[in-house]
Amino acid sequence: MFQDDTLSVDLAAMDLTTPENLENLVKVGVELLKKPVTRVNLGTGICEPYHHTTNEMALKKFAAILHKEKYVRVLRSPNTNRGLVNQGKSMEDQTGASQGMPTLSKTIHHSLPDLHDLNPN
Repeated sequence: MFQDDTLSVDLAAMDLTTPENLENLVKVGVELLKKPVTRVNLGTGICEPYHHTTNEMALKKFAAILHKEKYVRVLRSPNTNRGLVNQGKSMEDQTGASQGMPTLSKTIHHSLPDLHDLNPN
């Protein structure tokens, strides 16, 4: 979850849906994606950088993990014939674990239009 404690009153208002405010929210969101991932140090209460990565990179990695998990669940599901088709293959071959990041399917393309851009290959 991202957090920005520097939002103005207008940007933080839940009921202000003017085009200008919505455009400003988009700008804030883009800036949040560029910021480094941070964690709160429970001893000091201060946010500290975590793993030298940006929020955008962390979201892409998380989306790839979720996609792979969904793919594995579909393969294991008794309600599909994929389990029968892939019986001769190891789970590593079926999930693409041996090839790094999984290939993102086009079945989710309509609901998450930019997700297909996550695969760097």
